[in-house]
Amino acid sequence: MNTQEIASHLLQNSCRMFKGRTCHPEPEAIREIVLLTRSSLLPNYFEVEADRRLADKIERLRSVLAEQIHRASYQSCLGSGGTEETRKSAWAKADAFIEHLPTLQDFVYEDVVETLHGDPAASGHDEVILTYPGILALLIYRAANLLHRFGVPLLPRMMTEYGHRMTGVDLHPGATIGRGIMIDHATGIVVGETAVVGNHVKIYQGVTLGALYFPKDEGGELVRHIKRHPTVEDYVVLYANSTVLGGDTVIGHHSVIGSNAWVTQSVMPYSKVVYETESVVRPRGVKS
Repeated sequence: MNTQEIASHLLQNSCRMFKGRTCHPEPEAIREIVLLTRSSLLPNYFEVEADRRLADKIERLRSVLAEQIHRASYQSCLGSGGTEETRKSAWAKADAFIEHLPTLQDFVYEDVVETLHGDPAASGHDEVILTYPGILALLIYRAANLLHRFGVPLLPRMMTEYGHRMTGVDLHPGATIGRGIMIDHATGIVVGETAVVGNHVKIYQGVTLGALYFPKDEGGELVRHIKRHPTVEDYVVLYANSTVLGGDTVIGHHSVIGSNAWVTQSVMPYSKVVYETESVVRPRGVKS
């Protein structure tokens, strides 16, 4: 086959295998939404374009959001597709997002303060905001979760996946995550779609809040939209590489889950769960 024949074959096969769409959320627009949201919430730290006033940036964010919401919701471009009703809906959700920016700013402030108070290595707000990937991951999650709660499909997941690539933290936009969260070191953290995380929870690198199993219906299809991931109550500490699984699993408030622990059943408040293994230390020169 020549190049044209190969191209035709690939196009036909792709259309046969997947429904496809001609207008979808754009990766570059996802990046712009994240940067504009961050500069709107922390304008004295991040300026996307130094010569533009903050109000102009927020208006730009509103415009980009409306376009991407329409693309995600109606599989058509805002300017050249859809109907008056779909365009009105997209703009309404973009406006609602903008109106929630002060609330999102409060959440980010509490995450920064919690991190500063929880990590002795943090020298101040500046270091936490400018260098801690957990703050960026939470900021993106909180923006995406807001859109998720507005009923916007696909776009929130693309936003948190962008955050995943940037920070190493995979926070599903459907998860429920409370206020004053500290994510330290960040790399390898996974919080599943139906997880519930309370307030003032500390999460270290490698932590997984995942599903224990995936139930199927009588036809062998996965059962969706049920609680598959654990609940972590207020003031819990999840140390590095700990794994908590199962929709019925509840980690009681003020508990500590130690590094490398594997938890598949609920624990009472104020519990301490540790992983124990035997370590043998031999002096130098002593043969086994």
